[in-house]
This record gives sequence, structure tokens and C-alpha cells, in this order.
Amino acid sequence: MVKRLVYQVIRYYCRFVVRIFFGKVEIIGKENIPKDQPVIYSSNHQNAFMDALIIGGLSSKTTYSVTRSDVFKKKYEWFMDAINMIPIYRIRDGFSQLAKNEETFRKINRCLSQGHALTIFSEGNHGNDFFLRGLSKGSSRMALEAQEKMDHLDLQIIPIGLNYFHHQRPLHKISIVYGQPISVKDFIPLYLEQKAKGVNQMKKAIERGMRTCLLIPQESSAYLEERDRINWHNESRPFEQLREGIPLGEGLKSLGKPNKILYGIGKCLGIFNFGPLWLLQSILSGIKDIVFYGSMKWALAMFIFPIWFLLVLGVSSLLIDIQAGLMITLMSILMLYLRQYLIKWSNLPH
Repeated sequence: MVKRLVYQVIRYYCRFVVRIFFGKVEIIGKENIPKDQPVIYSSNHQNAFMDALIIGGLSSKTTYSVTRSDVFKKKYEWFMDAINMIPIYRIRDGFSQLAKNEETFRKINRCLSQGHALTIFSEGNHGNDFFLRGLSKGSSRMALEAQEKMDHLDLQIIPIGLNYFHHQRPLHKISIVYGQPISVKDFIPLYLEQKAKGVNQMKKAIERGMRTCLLIPQESSAYLEERDRINWHNESRPFEQLREGIPLGEGLKSLGKPNKILYGIGKCLGIFNFGPLWLLQSILSGIKDIVFYGSMKWALAMFIFPIWFLLVLGVSSLLIDIQAGLMITLMSILMLYLRQYLIKWSNLPH
């Protein structure tokens, strides 16, 4: 009961944070998610844990997420279970750990049999590339095994494209695209006849579906130029129009040179929120994998900044009065947003 309450609170809070963390949120194809059938969300993975929270927060279904087992530390285990994270064990975790995947698959089958959703990052790892990287066979195999064991269900795979306009910086646009559903049942006859071929055909179908959900479907020799066209100047363009224009750059603006003056002013405005921003820099300085940067900023937006604003409100109200406290707190929030917009407009490269 407590875990269920924690999940619902985090789920709706994530839905709210999506709206304040990104400058613009474009959601396309959500009507493709069937209401009465279990689904597997097959998403790209351009960020870290933020990806799972965005998908789960926006999902109309109770959503579980498969994640690597090494994040399930003892002190986090209860919370990870409460927010419906399911550990998957890999060879790198040790051969002795692979047996634990039997319980993982039982949990997956149980959640799908109840009509819930499961998020899988089919690329197998994360990366800041805008194009779709190679898919692992794990998600296809998992879907087919689940469908085989639960023949009475019509399991659907929903391709998802998370298109960040900047991977590390808040207040940029995000386009979240849900592709056409893929019925796993269609691949069962081939899978039962030849498992390897069935898995490969399923993988190819997922790959095709996911490519339709991305601004840059695949890597090309012009990738760096194409990537440069995904920037704040072009955020007003709808997904399909931008996707069609990126290869040739017709009518699209390039990022341009960095504006050091705007960037410097933005950095100076950090003085109004020096506490959480200092904490953020301290955390980021100890993280080698840049893919985690955006997710860490998301985490601070969820937990640390609300505490900071309450602290500003409380201290300023005690030292002056409640009216002044509200004004100072509002000023801190406005200065934070102004800071982030100035940094955004300073044309920082990807």
C-alpha cells in the first residue's frame, strides 16, 4: 500500500516536472497506446534515469521499467521497488547472478498479464547520440517469451522516440513521439518454428518503428551538421516538419556562434540560487559520464530546488515578514529561469 502510494506520487510529480524542466514539450502519437492491452514501450536512451521517469510519468498505464541491476543497492532497494524498477542481470554482473533473472521475468510477466506497461531501452545502454544506435536482441526476446507464455494476451510494442533539443541543458524543447503499435503475436509462428529468426524479425520491426520516432533516424556522414540543426532556434517547428528539413537544412537555422556575454550574465545570476547550484557543480564534478548530467539536473529540480525555495521563504519570512519572504522566493525562482534561458540563448553546442 505504501509503495503504491509512493509510486503514484512520484508518477504525477514527474508529469509536473516534465512541464517545468523543459521549455516546450511536444507529445505526438499518444493515441497509439492501446487502453485494454499490455504494452512494452521500446525507447531510445539518450539520457540516464530521467528517460524512464519521463516515460513512466506521462504513461496512462501503471508502468514498470527494466534497469541494470547494479543500481539496486541495499539502501535504495525499497525505493526502486516502489517506483516499479525491475533489475535485469547481465553477464558483466557475474554468471552466478544470471539465475536471478528468473524472478525478473516472473515480475515482467505478472505486470504484463495485469495489462500494465513495461519500459525497455532497446539499445541496451545510454548515449548522447541523436540517432538510433544498434538494438540488442534482449527486448525482442523478452517480448516473444512473454507472449508465448501468455497466449491469451495481445501484447503490443510501442516504439518511442525521446528527442532532446539539448541533452544537458534545461528549458530546451523535448519531442516525445509514440510510434505505431507492433503486435507481438504476429511474430510468434516464426518464433516457435525458429527462435533465432523470430527474434531477428521482431528486432527489425522494432528498429523500423523506432526510427520513425526520431528526428535523426540513423547516423550519416552529415550527422554533425544535422545535429547542429536541432537547436532552440528551430523549436517552433513541429516534429515532422523538422524531421524532413534536417537532412538538407532547408529553412532551418544553425546554432550559431556561442554568445559569451549572455552566458556570462546567466552564470552571474546564479548568485540568487547559489546553494543548489553549488551542490550541482559539486556532484557533476565527480561524474565522468556526461550522459548523467541532464538526469542529475532533473533530480535537483525534483527534490533539492523545492527544499531550497522553502528554505528561502522560511528564513526571509523570519528575518523580515511573510510578504517579503514570498517576494524574495518568487525573485529566486524568476532569476533561476532567467539564468537558464540566458544560458540557452547563448548557443552552447551539444
